[in-house]
Parts: sequence; structure tokens; C-alpha cells
Amino acid sequence: MPEIEKQPLTVQEGDANVKPGGLSFEVVLEGPKTNEKPSIRCPPTPTLSAEDIEKKLKEVEERRKSMEASNLEKLAEKEKRAEEVRAKKASMPPVQGEMEYTG
Repeated sequence: MPEIEKQPLTVQEGDANVKPGGLSFEVVLEGPKTNEKPSIRCPPTPTLSAEDIEKKLKEVEERRKSMEASNLEKLAEKEKRAEEVRAKKASMPPVQGEMEYTG
């Protein structure tokens, strides 16, 4: 196992707190390395031109129409399938002992 270099720690004494459960010490091992606070800057938001806004609105409208058409196709397929099932059931002879359900 390689030896790890130990850096000397500067220990400063803190306050001793006496509590009912025991004694606790607050120890500061090292002071802050720098006093500077990091500056956090948000990148500037790009300003959209009227053309960009219109382009985005058109794209949104196209997506909405596409989704609507897709949903209508799915509903039409379900309705077609339901109609096929109803037609098949109507063409089948009734089974004895089965009550007819109308609803």
C-alpha cells in the first residue's frame, strides 16, 4: 500500500459544549482558503425576433395537427374493429342458455 503524505492540519480550539448526554467540542481544522465568493452569472437569454416566434408557432401548430390526426386515426380503427365485432356477433346464431344483453 503506498504511503499517503499527510498534510499538517492547523487546529484551532473552539467552544466546549456541555450537554446532558456528554461533552462536545467544536473544532475548526482549517480556515477558508480564499475569502472570495464564486460569481455565478446566468448566460444572457437570446432575444427572439418576430420571425423566430412565428416559426416556432407554426411548428407547434403542425405538431398539434399531427397528433390530432394520429388520434383520429386510432379512434377510427377502434370504431372499425368494434363494428366488425358487432357484425360478427349479429351473424352468429344465439347460444342456448345465454341471455341477450342490450346496453
